Amino acid sequence: MFQYFRINDPYRLVGLLGLLILAWLPFLLDPPGITYPELRHIVLGEKVTEGYTLYTEIIDPTPPLAAWFYGACDWVFGRNITGRHITAFVLLFLQSVFLGIMLITKKTFAENTYAPSLLFSLLTLLSFDMLQLSAELVAFGFMLLALYALLTELEFRSSSDETVLNLGLFTGISSLLIFSYALFIPGFMLMLLFFTRNTPRKYLLMVVGFLLPHLLLISCFNLLADVSSLWERFYLPAFHFSVQSFFSLKALLIIGALPLFYWLVAIIMLNRKAHLTKYQAQVMQAMWLWFFAALIQIAFAPELRPQSFLPVLPPLAFFFTHFLLLIRRRKFANMNTWIMLIGITGMMYLVRYEKIEAVPLDELIVKSAPAVVTGKRVLNLSADPSLFLNNKSAPAFTYWPMAEALFSKPDYYENILLVNHLMRVDPPEIILDPHQLMPGCFDYLPELKKQYRKTTEGNWVKVSN
Repeated sequence: MFQYFRINDPYRLVGLLGLLILAWLPFLLDPPGITYPELRHIVLGEKVTEGYTLYTEIIDPTPPLAAWFYGACDWVFGRNITGRHITAFVLLFLQSVFLGIMLITKKTFAENTYAPSLLFSLLTLLSFDMLQLSAELVAFGFMLLALYALLTELEFRSSSDETVLNLGLFTGISSLLIFSYALFIPGFMLMLLFFTRNTPRKYLLMVVGFLLPHLLLISCFNLLADVSSLWERFYLPAFHFSVQSFFSLKALLIIGALPLFYWLVAIIMLNRKAHLTKYQAQVMQAMWLWFFAALIQIAFAPELRPQSFLPVLPPLAFFFTHFLLLIRRRKFANMNTWIMLIGITGMMYLVRYEKIEAVPLDELIVKSAPAVVTGKRVLNLSADPSLFLNNKSAPAFTYWPMAEALFSKPDYYENILLVNHLMRVDPPEIILDPHQLMPGCFDYLPELKKQYRKTTEGNWVKVSN
C-alpha cells in the first residue's frame, strides 16, 4: 500500500479518499453518541444563532471565532450529528491533501510522494473523537497554513516580509479559535532564530501579524459591544490555561501505543541512516521544534482529548514518511503501513465499542439525559450538561464555573445585576437548582421571584400568566 501512495500522482488521493471512507464508514453508520464537548458546542451555537451577544448575554469563555463558528454550524446542521461528522471528515481529508502537496512543493523529501497524506490520515484514525466538527479542527487548518509560511521562510531564496507576517497572522487567527495556539509564537521565534538570519524587524513583524486579529476583535467589541466583558470573560480565563480532561494520561498512552512505537523506531532509523541535504536537515530540525511546541500547546489546551493532539500529527507523518522511505525492501514498507492501518483502526473501534476497560468513555460520551424535563428552555445550575440533550439553555449560562461564580455570590452588585438582566431578556421555563443557589438571588430580586414557584424537588417553574 505504501508504494501505491509513494508515486507523485494526484489521482492517488482518490484512492486515499476511498480508503478513509471504508475506515470511517462503520463509525458514521453507528456513532457512539454525542460527546460532552459536542453537546456544549451545540448549546453555545444555539445561543449565538438566537442573536445573543458574546460575553454580555452569553456567559462563556469560548474564543469568539470558535463561538461564531458553532453558531454557523447550528445554522447549517442544527442538532444533526451525522452531518457534522461528515463535514469534519471532509475537512480532515482536505487537510491531509494540503499537507502532502505542501511537503511536495517544498521539496522536503528526496522524492516527491503523497505518503505524508496517507500517514497523516492513518494517524487521524487514532480515535473517533477526531471526527468532531470543532473549533480545534478549524484552528488546526490555519496552523497548517502557518506551517506552509514557516517552510517558505526556511527557503532562503523565498524569504519575504509577507511570509513572516502571514506566519503570525495565521497563528493569531488560530488563537481566536483555540487560545493555547498562541504558545506556538515563541516556538516560531526559536525556529527563525536557529535557521534564518532574520533581523529584529522581522520578529516584530511576526508579532504584529499575530496581534492584528486580536486588535481587530478588540476594536469591534469597543464599537459594537462591551470591551470590558471581552477582557473579563475571554482573555482573563484564557490566560489561566485551565484544562478539562476527558481522557486520562493512561488512556491516551494506550490509544497512541502503536504510533509511539513507530515514532521511536523512526528516530533510531533517521539517526543511523538518513542522508539529508542542508535544507532537508533544517526542515527536519524545524519539525522537531514544531513537535515540542505542539506538546506544550496540548498541555495548556482547554480540553484534553484525542482531537487535541492534531498539531503533533504533521511532524509524526513527516518522521514516519522518512522512516518508510529509508526501508529499501518495498514489501517491508508496505507491511509496516498495513500494520499501522489495521492496528490504529482496530484500536479505535475497540475503544468505540468499549472493549478496553482501561479506556473508559464515561467522561467523554453523554450516556443519557435525565428524564426531568423535555423540550423546555432550562436554566441548569449544575455541572452536568446532559440535560441539554432534550432541552435548550436559557439564559445563556453555558459554562458552569462562570455560572457558579455568579449565582453563588449574589451580594456582589455586578453579579446580581447581570443575573437580573439575563433572566429578563431570556427567561427560562424551568430552573434546575440542585445546589439551591436561586433563593440567595431571589432575595435581591423579589419581582423576579414572583414569576417562579418552587417544586417539591427544589426546582423552580415559571408561573403561567
